[in-house]
Amino acid sequence: MTVTDERPTRIAGVEAGTAVLAAITCIAFTIAIAVLTQSAVVTALAGSSIALGLIVALMILPSAE
Repeated sequence: MTVTDERPTRIAGVEAGTAVLAAITCIAFTIAIAVLTQSAVVTALAGSSIALGLIVALMILPSAE
């Protein structure tokens, strides 16, 4: 097995798989909140709060560099 120096593609400083998983999680939670509350305002506030929280959490992850 040869060692390569190829690093995974990064989106916003994190690996692509982590970023995609975070986006899917955000969408899933937003849909769940929309179904539970049936309110567009609450859904928008919750979705933006979740997205902001994910961005902050992804920013504090250690980098592999």
